[in-house]
Amino acid sequence: MSNKFYYEEKKIDTDIFIGDKNKNIVKYNLPAKVEFCKKCLNSNQRPTTRAEHLIKEDITIPTRFFDGVCEACVIKDKKQNVDWEKREYEFKKLLDQYRSSKRRYDVVVPGSGGKDSFYVAHQLKYKYKMNPITVTASPFIYTDWGWKNLQNWTNSGFENFLNTPNQKIYRLLARIALENMFHPWHLWILGQKNVPTKFAKNLKIPLVIYGESPSEYGSPTEEYTSDYVIDWHTCKNLDEVYISGESLKTLKDFGLQEYELEPFLPLTKDDFVENKIKCLAFSYFHDWHPQANFYYAIEHSDFNLSPERTAGTYSKYSGIDDKMDDFYWYTYFIKYGMGRTTWDSAHEIRNGDLSIEEGRMLISKYDGEYPERFSDEILEYLSISEKCFGKKIHKLFERPILDRKYFNQMTDFFRSPHLWEKTNNGMKLRAQVSSG
Repeated sequence: MSNKFYYEEKKIDTDIFIGDKNKNIVKYNLPAKVEFCKKCLNSNQRPTTRAEHLIKEDITIPTRFFDGVCEACVIKDKKQNVDWEKREYEFKKLLDQYRSSKRRYDVVVPGSGGKDSFYVAHQLKYKYKMNPITVTASPFIYTDWGWKNLQNWTNSGFENFLNTPNQKIYRLLARIALENMFHPWHLWILGQKNVPTKFAKNLKIPLVIYGESPSEYGSPTEEYTSDYVIDWHTCKNLDEVYISGESLKTLKDFGLQEYELEPFLPLTKDDFVENKIKCLAFSYFHDWHPQANFYYAIEHSDFNLSPERTAGTYSKYSGIDDKMDDFYWYTYFIKYGMGRTTWDSAHEIRNGDLSIEEGRMLISKYDGEYPERFSDEILEYLSISEKCFGKKIHKLFERPILDRKYFNQMTDFFRSPHLWEKTNNGMKLRAQVSSG
């Protein structure tokens, strides 16, 4: 068996984080100088949306800044001058091009049944008189309230297609993604982008409407438009696709067949174009406000709020579907020096729901919080036991059982010295938004 698949223990001499000697070592193509947006506290270390299926190593395209202001704020300022009545008129005209005269399903709405996807589907059906069918790429491990919200979605008058991958495959690939990229959510993001478009193709429903455009938070493209970037959903051919940082060819050494990877594989660009699939952002045509979407879901359904604050942030209505969510945002914090609180508060500052002073306080209090509440369950989920996976797969990992000690070693391995320094009180971010 090739040594490539023999994942060695992630050992690192943490002394490289002491002092300033190595502070110029930068990982992931991040900016060497950390900067926080003057308007919303967003970080210039934040990666923009990318084609996840092309990643063989974690190289990012960071959010652009303009004279101390992040691109998300630039876009938000431009939206202040948008004629929303005209945009909605454009939206209605576009919907008329896809509206079914035979009362068949005419639009696919991806989502989990959370506040945003519920809002989009409900608006399309009851305000715009479309016939939406919803589709969900299953989380790794549903929270009780996340599962109830999926049921609430169907109970509110919507059909749902739930794609649930083979859990042995899902777990194995998530562990490989953790080892290669410290990115346990990689598989779910692939599913979120690729399941809806293939579902649309198979049902011959070419219109797919997501909630918000990732471009609103900073985009690698020069212009913010209504269409999702086609490269997020397509590839030239499957030979260029990487899953969990491995090519389809090398994944065969794990005994995986192409059909078992189907939920994570994109359409080819030719297939996408031939089937005339169009992926749009609802937020482009409407004055998007996630907190208002939450109140809308409460008003129009039996929407389930999380009974507890989401780990790593301050709210009870964001990131509530998947127990892996907490773990992902912690790894995100380790790699990029910003976590879920920075993400959430920056968005709410831009929307006027928080002051910049409140954002600083919340970031200082919650950002980078260790995901304790589901920790034992997630560590077990990502472990490769011989009983479950068999001797052949089990032997591919030097540390098949993921315990807290090994996870902490991985954490230090994936830190970037330009972000982190070692102190007498442990690891500390060199630049912190709370310091002003």
